[in-house]
Amino acid sequence: MARPIDPTKIEKIKKAAMDLIVKYGYSGASIGAIAKKAGVSSGYLYRHYESKDELIEDLIESNFKKFHEIFCKTMDEESTAKDIIYNFVNMLFSVAITNPILAKFLCTLIFDQNFQVKKRRENDKRVRELVSDVLQIGIKNGEINLKTTLEEITLVLFTITFSYISMNINEDYNKEKFGKKQARRITEICLNALK
Repeated sequence: MARPIDPTKIEKIKKAAMDLIVKYGYSGASIGAIAKKAGVSSGYLYRHYESKDELIEDLIESNFKKFHEIFCKTMDEESTAKDIIYNFVNMLFSVAITNPILAKFLCTLIFDQNFQVKKRRENDKRVRELVSDVLQIGIKNGEINLKTTLEEITLVLFTITFSYISMNINEDYNKEKFGKKQARRITEICLNALK
């Protein structure tokens, strides 16, 4: 008979994985270290996840779904690239305020070149589709240069936003750095780079 899943332990595993990846990077966070930090055996962790990649895929997928839904809703409601980009930045700033470890985890994975699992490639495809929509709206409204490519808009949006979060989130960070005024400023910076 299979042992029941303890949701509390699974959450501890996920939090431990995020903590260790933030601290040591994707390559530096081993299954053994994650299990130890979560207070479970490696065997317990392996009963639920076949590998570190699967654990990280689960973390990303569960959070990506939420972001994707919010972003798609924003795309339906907003008619300018400026509004869409602002909502994207503001959404990430909200995460930085409400769940700093998740924000740090996302920043780490965005910039960690050792992180190349299957789900990342699948999520990258969905991100490209969303970015393509932003690009088309921005070009149509004259907010984005006609020569701008998908790679350029992705580079600008992700690099600027996640770099800003990385630079400003720490143990004693000021939540005002993630307010609406700063979200508008980051949006302006992104749009200026794309004109």
